[in-house]
Amino acid sequence: MNVPKRTNHFYWTRPDGYPQIRIYHKKGSGKKMPRYLLKCGCCEEKLEIYYDDEGLEVNGVNGSISDWREILLPLLRIEQKGNKLIAMIEEAKKIKGKPVSAKEYFAKRRKSGKAA
Repeated sequence: MNVPKRTNHFYWTRPDGYPQIRIYHKKGSGKKMPRYLLKCGCCEEKLEIYYDDEGLEVNGVNGSISDWREILLPLLRIEQKGNKLIAMIEEAKKIKGKPVSAKEYFAKRRKSGKAA
């Protein structure tokens, strides 16, 4: 698993206006599984994700990787077709030929009553 390096500054704002999630990683040792710690960019709320080859534990909720994929991919606007993952956001890149951000696209969909 390869997560890009980030600057974990408190309230570091992304170009889309949201605070950037702060990511920390710890390697597994002994009986402890490796984990990612995700912290909110604007407060001290956190999410712990422990992982191994078979499953994930997200804030104490255990499940298989395929189960988590089934739950999280639609929320991330990603579809799975066979072995391929397809970003549903690609359809959002253009509205009437004009490139727009995903945030603008979904705001327009909510306004028109076609919320995804």
